[in-house]
Amino acid sequence: MKKITLLSLGAMTGLLALAAPAHAQSATDSAFAVSKGDSSLFRVNRNGTAFFGGTYNSGNPSGVPMEGSGVRMFWYPGKAAFRAGQVNGTQWDDANIGLYSTALGQDVRALGDNAIAVGLRATAANTGTVAMGEDVTATGAYSVVLGYKASSSTSAGAPRLGTFVFGDRSTTADTVHAEVTNSATWRVANGFRIYTASNKSTGFLVLPGMNGSFSWTGCSHTSTAISTSTCGSLSSGGTWTNASDANRKHFFEHVSGEEVLVRLRAIPIRSWSYRAEPEEVRHLGPTAQDFRAAFGLGTGDRSIATVDADGVALAAAQALERRTTEQAARIDALEARNAQLQRENADMRARLERIEALLAGQGTAPPQP
Repeated sequence: MKKITLLSLGAMTGLLALAAPAHAQSATDSAFAVSKGDSSLFRVNRNGTAFFGGTYNSGNPSGVPMEGSGVRMFWYPGKAAFRAGQVNGTQWDDANIGLYSTALGQDVRALGDNAIAVGLRATAANTGTVAMGEDVTATGAYSVVLGYKASSSTSAGAPRLGTFVFGDRSTTADTVHAEVTNSATWRVANGFRIYTASNKSTGFLVLPGMNGSFSWTGCSHTSTAISTSTCGSLSSGGTWTNASDANRKHFFEHVSGEEVLVRLRAIPIRSWSYRAEPEEVRHLGPTAQDFRAAFGLGTGDRSIATVDADGVALAAAQALERRTTEQAARIDALEARNAQLQRENADMRARLERIEALLAGQGTAPPQP
């Protein structure tokens, strides 16, 4: 037999005076209480808190308070489920209420066990699913779907287990789907940002409108597909740019270009293929081990930084340019000396001819120039 008890303030005061110190959930602290036998079903306490009880029975037999359309809030103890908002159909009928589920909003369904649906036409349809937003559907077990027009099923309708899907509102026409299990899928048309400092000075950016582009914060990212916090970047056209700001460098040392040439001469330069590529894909250059042994550059002997290879090439080019300049100067000097010697030789030939003419008695010697 159900019993409803309404206690006056005076009666409650008397009960409290007789009782031991009461807990917040104590019946003696209640302004209104509903019970069934020894079980408390509903209670409003003097401090404004409320308690809803009942008996869990997996919904057998059905004990849903009300079905069909309407605005309402109800606690369904038979399934330990809670609903609040408005539905315009069967979303809150017993068949659409999962065990231990919660649904809040308009036309939302949480028919999976331990599921949560919040928003407008949000559906949490499988075990342990969460659907929050507008027109979002979590069909794959243990999936989370947030935002607008998103689904944890494939575009063909197959549920995907353990997925996370987020949809922005950049389009009202298309739904973003989870195509593989145990994955995260995002539709963020204006980019994705994760900051690792409270002032947003460091972090990770996926830039909008660039296929596969991402950046670390800290530098300009205009027209880059990949950019780093140290300002290195891969342009949208495919050009890699290393950071080379003098303000980011220290411990400068002079380099002998001639020594670079000597070391470079000793490095084997060969054609080869990567093991992960077919043999017909060829490359040209040194190994990281030989490069490291010759110049001691970089962080190890398994890779060659492009900035180091470029630096060696530029130092060698400078040394060769100095050699070329010095050789050109020596050639100019030799050519000038050669011209002088040729003039002197011509003078000597002319004098010799005059002398020979005099000795031979062939007439007057030709005048001197």
